[in-house]
Amino acid sequence: MPRREKILIIRLAAIGDVVMASSLARRLRDAKPEAHITWMCGQAATPLVERFADVDDIITIDDRKLFTSGSIGRMGVLLPTWSRIGPERFDIVYLVHPDPRYRALTATLHRARVVAQSRKRARPGLNPIPGRYLGDEAARLMDESEPNGPIQGHFPLGRLKPFSPTPRGDRPRVVIVPGGAKNVLRESALKRWPVDHYAAVARALVAEGFDVTLIGNLGDDWVRPHFMGTIVTNLIGKTSIPETLEVLAGADLVIAHDTGPMHLARLVGARLVALFGPTPPSSFVPSDDRTTVLWGGAHLACRPCYDGREFAECSDNECMSSISADVVLRTAITILRENTAIRVLQTTETPDETALR
Repeated sequence: MPRREKILIIRLAAIGDVVMASSLARRLRDAKPEAHITWMCGQAATPLVERFADVDDIITIDDRKLFTSGSIGRMGVLLPTWSRIGPERFDIVYLVHPDPRYRALTATLHRARVVAQSRKRARPGLNPIPGRYLGDEAARLMDESEPNGPIQGHFPLGRLKPFSPTPRGDRPRVVIVPGGAKNVLRESALKRWPVDHYAAVARALVAEGFDVTLIGNLGDDWVRPHFMGTIVTNLIGKTSIPETLEVLAGADLVIAHDTGPMHLARLVGARLVALFGPTPPSSFVPSDDRTTVLWGGAHLACRPCYDGREFAECSDNECMSSISADVVLRTAITILRENTAIRVLQTTETPDETALR
């Protein structure tokens, strides 16, 4: 029996980046169904990667220690990682990180061909190309430096193992993500839509008869006081990543800025209102019929101010605050009413009517 090709994907964090990189695993699985695909990720991303149907094995490392500790701490991560992957005899490694520091993870893989993202413009086949959707750029690593255009459409995100969405109730459910925008290396507060805006939208949606659920991790506790007095289901800090996927999949609409759960919503195919300011939407959300993008700050010469790694210094993220709560509310209600009409139609049409559609 011929030996299975062994492939290693290295994408540690953050959650949104891991979601987008899943397009590479899906493309690999479709092209090489017999290959053995291993994914190296950080501790926070492991519960997500465990849900990827296109991945056979996972290697988890302490990414926080790797990049926030001194040289002794880093070696405490690298040495066992090298020992773990050295004997694996990987044929090819896809390093889905343009930061050259991640190259150290591949130091013992002498027999493997390493295909890595790079920000060096002089390098042939630049990947990622600024402004392009990062999910497509991850999948495009399979092409290496060979020209392969034009590319029609977008590469789809990875497939998930079967799971059951949170059951829907009688009233349409809106999931709101008011916190987030943090990862192992930094906090990106400039990406957040003002929490008071979220609270205003939540109050108005509740008044209109919709169920509202808040999600986030334990670090988002600071948003709780802003929703006091509003009847919402507060799941902040109460759900794991698999449980968050179930909640998002059972939502009629998700409202979020550029943060991890926004990408999780896309992964499960939820209808989404995505709020952007300092980051260009084209890099993080491809155009599709389930996502509505509101990009604030069109009047600002400084938008976008994100270069792929850092944000410009800014004392007031006006690009985000300029997206009014009223605009988000009107957009959400329009989508929810459309969704409700579709749900009613689907539950009342006869089998014969279904066949005619």
